[in-house]
Amino acid sequence: MISVIREIRFAWYATIKNIQSSAELRASFLMNVVGMAINNTSFTLLWILFTQSVGNINGWAPKDIVGLVGFGTLCFGLVFSIGDGIRKLPEYVSSGSFDRFMLSPKNLLLRIATSSFNASTLGDVVFGIICLTLYGFLTDASGLQIALMFLLIIFTTLTFLGVAIAANSLSFLFVDARAVVEGTFDLFLTTSLFHGGAFQGFLRFFFILIIPALLVGTLPVEILKELSWIKLILTGALSMGWFILSIKIFEKGVRKYESANFITFGV
Repeated sequence: MISVIREIRFAWYATIKNIQSSAELRASFLMNVVGMAINNTSFTLLWILFTQSVGNINGWAPKDIVGLVGFGTLCFGLVFSIGDGIRKLPEYVSSGSFDRFMLSPKNLLLRIATSSFNASTLGDVVFGIICLTLYGFLTDASGLQIALMFLLIIFTTLTFLGVAIAANSLSFLFVDARAVVEGTFDLFLTTSLFHGGAFQGFLRFFFILIIPALLVGTLPVEILKELSWIKLILTGALSMGWFILSIKIFEKGVRKYESANFITFGV
């Protein structure tokens, strides 16, 4: 228990230092945050206009898109603001700089995750909070739905973090895994922000159990609308399962890693 508390304190310390370092260039820092918020706003408006044009799709209205994007951008921002180093894992492995993390006495995955910070992801966090707050007002959310929203934020963040770790751990299996990692993760990310009413039948099964993209936005919105306890239990179980599985995948990948010392000879 003491070691866990120490690791959490280290993660908090590293995150604060990363934010302070990024905030030194205030203009650049603010532009990154505001720019990402504007980008997300444009994306959301496009989906809302699309839904208004074609009408409700399988019960999904424009206000549901606000909730969908809110969950997606918030968990994206939370994961990649605190743990942006996860996205750099392919670079660390291919360049050989992964060696320095293995020498650290801290938890290896935690040390890698907190090795980098992306200021623009704070724009995702702010935008996600605004969207979910707006969604609560638009749906006249009850106290139970608000409590469920906070619980679902935890579930979606765990799912997102698990997939990010699992996808980037593929870098241990290939010489240059950047294209594979990016392609795999983009399939998950793009689908998670797609119109939730479009997924039915086999596609719904595939993007819940095989690639858990619908756990990030679609199922949480449906849970809040329907107050479905079955979907809530399913989302919670799968999010925990994916997080645990991702840790196993990462640990197995580390065992396959070979030190990449690059020796070059001048001509």
